[in-house]
Amino acid sequence: MDPEYKEITEKNQADREVYAERAETKAPEHSSEELKALALAYARYLAEKNMAPGDATFVDPEELLADNESSTAEESEEPSEVTEEPAETAASEDEAGIINEAPETETAESVESVEAETEEAAEVTEEKDAGAVQKKSPDSKKQKQSGLYRRTVPTEKEIARVAASMDRNKKNIFASAMDLHDRVQIRTGEMTSKAGRDFIIASHKIASTYRQSRRIIGTALLIIGIFAALILAVFDKFTVYEYSYNGKMLGYVQNQEDVTDILQIAGEKLTENSSGGTEIMFTANQNITFNPVDGRGKSTDDADTALNKLVYMTDIETEAYGVYDGDELVAVVKSSDTAENLLNETMAILSKPDKGMDLVSAEFTNDLSISAVNVMLTSVQSYDQALENMTKGGSTEIYHIVEEGETLGSLAKLFSVETISIFDESNKNVVQEVEQGDIVCIRKDIHPVSVKMVENGRMKEVIKYETIKKDSDDYYQGDTHVEQEGINGVQIFEGTVTKIAGEVTKRDTDSIKVITEKQDKIILIGTAERPKTAPTGTYVMPIHNYVLTSNFGYRWGRLHAGIDMGAPTGTPIYATDGGTVVKAEYYSGYGNVVFIQHEPGRQTRYAHCSVLLVNYGDKVYQGQLIALVGNTGHSFGSHLHFEVEINGSPTNPRPFLGI
Repeated sequence: MDPEYKEITEKNQADREVYAERAETKAPEHSSEELKALALAYARYLAEKNMAPGDATFVDPEELLADNESSTAEESEEPSEVTEEPAETAASEDEAGIINEAPETETAESVESVEAETEEAAEVTEEKDAGAVQKKSPDSKKQKQSGLYRRTVPTEKEIARVAASMDRNKKNIFASAMDLHDRVQIRTGEMTSKAGRDFIIASHKIASTYRQSRRIIGTALLIIGIFAALILAVFDKFTVYEYSYNGKMLGYVQNQEDVTDILQIAGEKLTENSSGGTEIMFTANQNITFNPVDGRGKSTDDADTALNKLVYMTDIETEAYGVYDGDELVAVVKSSDTAENLLNETMAILSKPDKGMDLVSAEFTNDLSISAVNVMLTSVQSYDQALENMTKGGSTEIYHIVEEGETLGSLAKLFSVETISIFDESNKNVVQEVEQGDIVCIRKDIHPVSVKMVENGRMKEVIKYETIKKDSDDYYQGDTHVEQEGINGVQIFEGTVTKIAGEVTKRDTDSIKVITEKQDKIILIGTAERPKTAPTGTYVMPIHNYVLTSNFGYRWGRLHAGIDMGAPTGTPIYATDGGTVVKAEYYSGYGNVVFIQHEPGRQTRYAHCSVLLVNYGDKVYQGQLIALVGNTGHSFGSHLHFEVEINGSPTNPRPFLGI
């Protein structure tokens, strides 16, 4: 084995030791001369085996070195006379391309660098041969410079020498290729080893840095966590939440859940309590908002307190729907569906035909419309209340929160009132101007809507009696007397009737048949001069056509201070003598009573009346109509309780009346 190659191999083997402590392979180190020798040996081996450089990656070093030694020996045995060949012969052979006719192989491109080194070696050899030739032919240099070369026929010896030279060239080419392959392998190994070593070193550094950084990061995170916890604890201790409804602050709570957990219950209760049945919904972060504030010095609400504040709010504004009869607002209800139902039922009520008649047509006399309107929750009407207003009329008070851009004029138009009907929140003072956020009260009289209807058929009609007044000197001036009560008549009508708001505006009569004649009411108007109101000292009967039901005296354990005169309710009661009315009102067990003071120390009393016809301070004359019999106060039947009082003491009235 070549000692030089053996030394290189052992060195490579030593350099590839694996260091367990770092898991690294030490890259082998070679000089350029060593690499060149290896490449030449490898190239010769490939040439002899007729193989491409890639086919001999794994070769036996002993065999390779043996081949290299034999090749070296052959070269050393070549006759030295070769160098003494004439220069022109070598030049001729060079020009003829004999030396360069080595067979091309698949590795020509991959061994270009090796061929370059081989050519350099050949040039050195040729220069030596040329030097030897120059000794024999001094003019060869001069001929070469002049470009003149002499061609001769090669001898067998020359051919053999050329063949040997070609063989050497082939071996040099493959040796160069082998040398290149080994150099590439070694270089690749070096790069791989270096990359692996660098990777492991970097990994160790990263791991070491990570372990150290992890401790630092962990400590930092712990400190930050403790600091954050302290901040949160302090913040939580001194922070409360201000809760508001549509921007109106209601109070403070320790936790938002104290409010959010009761919102559904509050909405249901508030809906149940609202007069119009308007559905109220509280939604967190929408109409219910929260704002963290400094809680020092602030009182917080618990869940029950928050619930009560929400349920008993009176200044909640909601979107309702107004029903307009033309430009006139006649109802405010909770939804558009409710308003539609209200219109339908109103039409059904106001367009009912009379018994026996068929409805031909019906329509509202004005255009009715529905429009959204914002009012306070308490101003939304119940369905029954709105229906009554639309069919019968009435009055209402509507509270409204002034919105941006609204003025007194726009509010008056919106609610169809005059500006003098717009009052402040207290509903006491007429407002002169309004600003956004003000609460105003609109007082409104509502007129019923009207329906024009046409009906046709056969129906029973009432013939209304008339009232006729006649003068009579049988009664004093200012007094009236009904001489004849009025009675309506009845007739059968057949034809077509047109009504507006229930009033007949047109009749197309086919036939009329009277069933009962009407009886007009006759009232006598007194014309006689009224006598003086001074007391006469005598008494007339307070009523006519009576039944004495109870006398003066004790009964049921106590004094009955007068007499009871039974008579139907409405029977006229007259003053027994002239005097002054000192009491005319409802008075304890007397019910409706009249006290008349006659002369000093004498008074008469008329109790349990149904109607009083005089007032306190009136001057009355004897026989004047002052009241009607009734059953008010502590009474068990329609009658007049009559008393006479002398100097403050009850006295039996019968002697004064002559009974």
